[in-house]
Amino acid sequence: MKDLVELFHGKVNLSKPDCKIYLFDGLKNEMVSNSRTSSWDGSTKCLARAIAKGPKTSVYAPKTRICVTTTPLCPIAAFTMCNVAQLRPHFTVLDPFAGSCASLLAAAHIATYSSRTTTKSQGGTVSIEVAHNGLVNRDDIRKDFETRSLRPPLEIIHGDSMKYENRQQARRAIGGGAFDCIVTDPPYGIREAFSGNSDGEEDDNSLPPLTQFIYAMGRDRFNSEPLLKVGGRLVAFVPVRKGETLEECLPESHALEQAGLVMECEGREQ
Repeated sequence: MKDLVELFHGKVNLSKPDCKIYLFDGLKNEMVSNSRTSSWDGSTKCLARAIAKGPKTSVYAPKTRICVTTTPLCPIAAFTMCNVAQLRPHFTVLDPFAGSCASLLAAAHIATYSSRTTTKSQGGTVSIEVAHNGLVNRDDIRKDFETRSLRPPLEIIHGDSMKYENRQQARRAIGGGAFDCIVTDPPYGIREAFSGNSDGEEDDNSLPPLTQFIYAMGRDRFNSEPLLKVGGRLVAFVPVRKGETLEECLPESHALEQAGLVMECEGREQ
């Protein structure tokens, strides 16, 4: 290693290095490509430079949060869903089952620390949560954003996302249009007993909350008030419990059709 290390001469700054070099040792023979030798003696090493890194999710861990809830979304799951939504800094993002806003913290982080700048609008996030302040403290949610130097949600709506007036308030928060993406962790494991919706439709509280919400999206779309832009993405956390199948946990195809949503690929159980 001496000859290699001597190539990087000069002073070393371990706290703020200009270039970080990673050395991978113990590689298997089939992992080493473009080898100049016909046989591998076990001494081959791989020199690599880091060109990107993900967020330090530990700073968003539930134990670090000011707004404490009983079932917070794991920050790794929150960032993963934002990545699946292909979120960009200028996007507008809605979480209709926001809870303590773990998903919107991830969205705000991406908007703040993205390496790419944009000349477009800076977008923003909006949350809707039905739980009262005794369970989800809205002031503490804002503090979670502010103490991390992140832009707080444009609107933190206290209400039921099944109700038209709350969805309309969410649209007004971003200027009256549709959202670029919807990222959410809906309540599950129970059949939420909502008090019915205000859209003039039959009560559908026997359905899972996510399916109810997608039907509500369909009603808005029918009334020419779409909640999601054409080409936008809805990403939801849908757990599959033992004894259940993925198909029975996903929203009904009829609901997806009414909302103008298409499953992009075949779902897989993990």
